[in-house]
Amino acid sequence: MHRSSVIAMAGLAAALAGCAHGTAREAGAPAAPAPVTTTSTSVPPVIGGMTTCTKAALAEPAAAAARALGPNNVYTVDDLHCADGWAVTSGLLASRVDPTMGAPTSFVFQQEGQFWVVQDKAKVCGTNPTTTTAPADAAIPAALFLPGCAAG
Repeated sequence: MHRSSVIAMAGLAAALAGCAHGTAREAGAPAAPAPVTTTSTSVPPVIGGMTTCTKAALAEPAAAAARALGPNNVYTVDDLHCADGWAVTSGLLASRVDPTMGAPTSFVFQQEGQFWVVQDKAKVCGTNPTTTTAPADAAIPAALFLPGCAAG
């Protein structure tokens, strides 16, 4: 390497070292304020993962919905309908004392990330849930209205 190249490289290194220590400012000028970082607490953090609409995935949420009606209740999922992030289980709601003797019952669920959350039929089925078609104000998908709202 030529002597002039070595000197030029040394000068470049010195100039770059000066840049690494910050930007130049006038003497007596105040330092720039540190950037402000804010965190919003109005939006909950996203929970990763998704669930599937299968009898196995809904067995425990359906059993929990049955226990919410009575601590000695058991529930067997016999049928399942799914659409647009919603699910309707149909099955037998019974007592632990006689799990084969019970009442046909359906539960409505909405998918929230990796969870199936039971829904209140009075809130998601609309103002006239006794018809054969979903009312305009029903939150449940029309494809699930009959098994979820018109049935027990």
